[in-house]
Amino acid sequence: MAPHILFVDPERTLTASLAGFLSASGFDVTLAADFDEAAGVLRGHAFHAVVTAHRLGAHNGLHLLLRARMERPDVLAVVTTAVVDPHLEVEAGALGALCLVAPWQDAARLLEVLRTAGPAPA
Repeated sequence: MAPHILFVDPERTLTASLAGFLSASGFDVTLAADFDEAAGVLRGHAFHAVVTAHRLGAHNGLHLLLRARMERPDVLAVVTTAVVDPHLEVEAGALGALCLVAPWQDAARLLEVLRTAGPAPA
């Protein structure tokens, strides 16, 4: 069975592009556009990884990763940002999460993280 990834970003064009790449690489991808939608999905599904944008309106991706870890402590947690942000990197690290800069510009790096941090796609 393919590892299941929850990908959360309000920018649908980016998420659709990355979802296509990850699906073609053997992952099962669920998309969500905001915190509330993602939180609802988390309640009903187990994910190998949650990849979320840092900025999610009134909430941020770190809040979502905390919630994901409450549902499943071993979930791979990744927060994404458009620019290098050392403060965000420290906050993510404190949660046991990874911080990736602009994975939509380097999808191979995101794929490497997903493959090396857990089960590879079948």
